[in-house]
This record gives sequence, C-alpha cells and structure tokens, in this order.
Amino acid sequence: MPPNTTRPPFSSLPLDKSGPAGNAWGLYGPADELGALNLLTPAVVKQAAQEIQLGERVSLDWYLNLPTYPSFNRPGFKWRLHSKAPRTVNDDFIDINTQSSSQWDGFRHYGYQQAKQFYGGRSQAEIEKGDVIGIDRVAHSGGITTRAIILDYPRYLERMGKESVNALQAKSISAEGLKDMLRETGVETREGDLLLLRTGFTRDYEALGDAERRAVGEKTPPTYLGVESSKDVLQWIWESGFVAVAGDAPSFEMSPLVGAHNEPGGIWKGESWEQEMQGGGLVHQWCLAGWGVMIGEMFDLERLCERAEQLGRHTCFVSSVPLKVPGGVASPPNAVAIF
Repeated sequence: MPPNTTRPPFSSLPLDKSGPAGNAWGLYGPADELGALNLLTPAVVKQAAQEIQLGERVSLDWYLNLPTYPSFNRPGFKWRLHSKAPRTVNDDFIDINTQSSSQWDGFRHYGYQQAKQFYGGRSQAEIEKGDVIGIDRVAHSGGITTRAIILDYPRYLERMGKESVNALQAKSISAEGLKDMLRETGVETREGDLLLLRTGFTRDYEALGDAERRAVGEKTPPTYLGVESSKDVLQWIWESGFVAVAGDAPSFEMSPLVGAHNEPGGIWKGESWEQEMQGGGLVHQWCLAGWGVMIGEMFDLERLCERAEQLGRHTCFVSSVPLKVPGGVASPPNAVAIF
C-alpha cells in the first residue's frame, strides 16, 4: 500500500497541464528549486534519526578515480599534489567531471527531451544565464538527510533461487521486482524516504582487469543493469514517497537509455503521450525534470549491504550534502549511512 503522502494521485499528473507528461510543477510553489526535498521537514528528519541505533557509519561514496574509464565519453578523474616547499605544506588540485564517479544528479542535469525543459519549466537559456535550480540550493538547504530503504538485488535473486545477473548487462528490474524486494524486507515506505538500490555494479566492475575496464568505458552504447523505464516503475517511485533514489550503476535505469523500450509499441505502448517520452532517460526525465526527485548513481553499496545483511536491517539513516557549487549540475554525494 502507498504510504500516507501529500503527493496527489499519480493519475492526476501532469499538474501543469501546459507542461510535458508527468510533471508535478507547482506542487511546492511556482518558483520552487528544491523539488521533493521540500518534504524533508524537521519532523521527517527527526523521525529518520531514530534509525541510528548502533552509531556504525558506512561511506557510500566510491573512489573518485573509479570507474577507471568513465562511460558516455566523459573524462576520468585527475589529481595532483602541489608542494609549497621549502615550507612543509601541501595543497592539491582536482579536476573532475561530476558525472564520472559517485554523484547526485541535480535538476540541471536532465530535462524533458522533446519539450526541452528542466524542472519547473526552465529552459536551457535560463540555465546558462544564471544559477537557478543549481545543486548549491540542495547543499544550502541541508542536503539529503533522511531514512534510507536498502534493496539488494543480487541477494534477493539468490534468496529467490533465481539466476544471478551480471550488472554489466542490459537487463532491467521491473516494478513488480522492486515491489517484491520491498515486500520481502517487511518495510513500509514513508514520505521522505531515500531509496538505495544495489545491482552489484561496483562489485562486478572491480573484478575486471584494466583492458576490460577500458572496453567497458569505450562501449557505445554502454550496457548496465538498472530499473525498467516504465510507467509502473515511475508510479511506484511516486507513490512510495521517495524524495530521492540512488543506485550503484552508472545509470539508475537500464542502459542503453535509448532503444526499442523507448519507442512506440514498446514498454510505453498505448499511452497518449508516447511521443513526448521518446529520447531516452525516461526515469531521468520524470524524476529530475518532472518531480524534483534527485537521482544518485555509482554509489558504493557493497559494504552497506553486507552490513545490512549481517544486522538483518533494511533501513538506515543517511546524511549526504553535495558540493556547494553555484549553479552546479551534479556533485559527489559525500554520503554516509549510519546504523
């Protein structure tokens, strides 16, 4: 059952009838820049903090130099040490594409592909001339500090006696699969929750040799396990009350983002707004541009899920504050889970 939520029914979307499919523009006010993070009220955060029972902390950031060869033609991480000799002092410099390792996708990252609009109906011209809906807004508000629900797909498949899946394959997790994983945990979602979904990507990637990693980075289009780009998955995210969703793969939804599953007659068959949703990244479009639900990718969930298994826990408290870059598009999550 859906949680008690202030969100209107999924069937009522789009809220802005002049805007693209599925949008919830205006739900938090006409000039809103925080999206679903508006739901992280003091009461929600206080209740989430009750998850801290042991005081055990687990970092959720992967190393910034991983993956070794980023996909989607993105440059890799660069770092250099700067000695201020003869003084015994060091500085250092980093050069990163904020999409190349663990990241939060902010609302400037992915817009509606046909409508060419970002969250709240902002245009590319508005994005380029100012810092509206920059990721600094998220940092300034206090970041993402809430209860996380942990779903572990590889362990779920093992418990169900199902065939394991390599996370470097173009396979998708259906809405029914997500619902079944959640049912198995016995956890009921609450408005304001964060979803953490492990596919096994970082585990499978770290097992590769250098040549294999290079091949993965150069593969066009890249292939990764992720959630299905379907109306049912989007409805589940909306009705579960999640303020943000994050996984361990380079794309939260299955990659390639563009393919037969985005075309008329595919997963979206029979919908009057089929054409609007072409262009790939359907979950990205609705979550980021439509609802202001942030998407996390390449989170390191291996130690988290191992400890969750040992404790028999499927929830934890998470604190994540992005870099305060004015007008920033994305950011390393700087995330820690606390049991």
